[in-house]
Amino acid sequence: MPQTSSIAIPRFLRSSSCILAAVTCLLVTTPLSATGWHTSGTQIVNPSGGTYVVSGVNWYGAETTAYTPSGLWAQDYKFILNEIKSNGFNTIRLPYSNQMWETDPVPSNHYVGLCPTCKSKHARDILAMILNYGGSIGLHFIIDNHRSEAGNSTEPNGLWYFVNNSNNYPESSWTNDWVHVIDWVHGIQQTQGATDTVAVNYLASDGFPIVIGYDLRNEPHTVCSRSGCNYLGGSTWGSGDGIDPSANPNPNPFTPSCISTSTCHDWRLAAERAGDGILGEANTHGWDLPVIFVEGISQYPAAGGTQANGPYDFYWDGGQLQGINGNSTNSGAPVVLNAGGTATSLGTSISNQLVYSAHDYGPSLFQQPWFTTDTCYVSGCSPHSLADVWKNHWGFINLGQINPVWPGHSSYPWSNTGATAYTSAPVWIGEFGTGTTNSDIFSSGAGSQGQWFTDMVNFINSSYTLTSANNPGFSMQPLEWTYWSINGNDSFAILNSNWNALILPAKVYSLLCFDEQPPFALPMGTGSGQCGSTGALPNPQ
Repeated sequence: MPQTSSIAIPRFLRSSSCILAAVTCLLVTTPLSATGWHTSGTQIVNPSGGTYVVSGVNWYGAETTAYTPSGLWAQDYKFILNEIKSNGFNTIRLPYSNQMWETDPVPSNHYVGLCPTCKSKHARDILAMILNYGGSIGLHFIIDNHRSEAGNSTEPNGLWYFVNNSNNYPESSWTNDWVHVIDWVHGIQQTQGATDTVAVNYLASDGFPIVIGYDLRNEPHTVCSRSGCNYLGGSTWGSGDGIDPSANPNPNPFTPSCISTSTCHDWRLAAERAGDGILGEANTHGWDLPVIFVEGISQYPAAGGTQANGPYDFYWDGGQLQGINGNSTNSGAPVVLNAGGTATSLGTSISNQLVYSAHDYGPSLFQQPWFTTDTCYVSGCSPHSLADVWKNHWGFINLGQINPVWPGHSSYPWSNTGATAYTSAPVWIGEFGTGTTNSDIFSSGAGSQGQWFTDMVNFINSSYTLTSANNPGFSMQPLEWTYWSINGNDSFAILNSNWNALILPAKVYSLLCFDEQPPFALPMGTGSGQCGSTGALPNPQ
């Protein structure tokens, strides 16, 4: 159960500003919105019923051993948040680690030197201040569980838990921490590691919840080495964890016996467990339901192959979503959500809170086989059409092509968990990024990093306004995205090393701004800081 203060806070007060002492909270009443963030078809919908397109950035650091978002050694957090807004972005993906959450340390002054109000604050309190100020200027957040123990990049074992002799972050910690996070977002004092002194405000200045939802885990994947890749040893999709998919591809996700020992590998079922736990906590308190973001894995058995022996279709970590539909020899496994559940029963089926997330990168990160001398943009232009690569791995979700198969059966058993069949869902490109030179953003030929980035920006752009130039050969619905990253200490940076200006203005003014969506999208024009001021969006290859 969540650790909270002894004060019961009524639902209509949980959106208020709080100053927390050990057991007290001073409250200023603000009513909650009647309905929270949700989805409809391929779109995220705000509480007033209007479409909201995520067009934002990643701001990382709290998942590392710094225990706080990066850059606070160079600028105050308010300055960085204002920079994000002033450059036209509306949403921030904010990573954390389970170690940060559970130990709640005080970050070293080395990491917060230019943030006076951050000094001597615990990690959660710094995040609360960031959420509160960001919300006060109209920004929204997606909270991302990036890894278990504090560190850089993805979890080395490819899973959503990590247990060894010195670190103990089993699946139960992961799911319990998510319940603590949603309580924290609703202003409930947490005491893991330390006692909170800053409470999170629930509503942003636009009257909508500051936090849109929760990205359950960063980049579940297969672990590969020089000797090969061990698919069954990493995160699988639809393998069942002891429940035969050929007998039941849509089981109660709490049933597998591996849960108690943290030996499970089916990411789809784990995502359902965590999502159900979050939604169940919200439902128990009568809170607005948050959006649940579920990333893909890194490889999936190809048609004709098996989970155990492949062959496999390899893709970027977190970007492989073909398991939703399955294929001729592997049962499809779409994510279905319920408001809570146990091994014996599930809560009410939830049909409008799910977003799928993919990560996608260019050849500077890894020379994938589709980056070649015949790499091109439009569907069917060559065997290495980028539009086809994206469509086959994650774009099909946006195109209304979710149609899970159950080999040997005429239809998929959606009703096993009370779910209603769906054919589409929103797609959020949670990470994509490129370097800080002109060749990283402008094409220098087929298979180049610049080609990939220019084409990706055009592909996203086609989902908003389809033109003869950006047409990939099919018509997308609006895509969600967050660029990796705003960080001035990153090789794919948007800001410079002082975190006070753009490191490569054309990356924003000639490319990303063309995909920005309201409310803060940069205006078009040739004046300083306007979209197009460093040149028009280049056409795809």
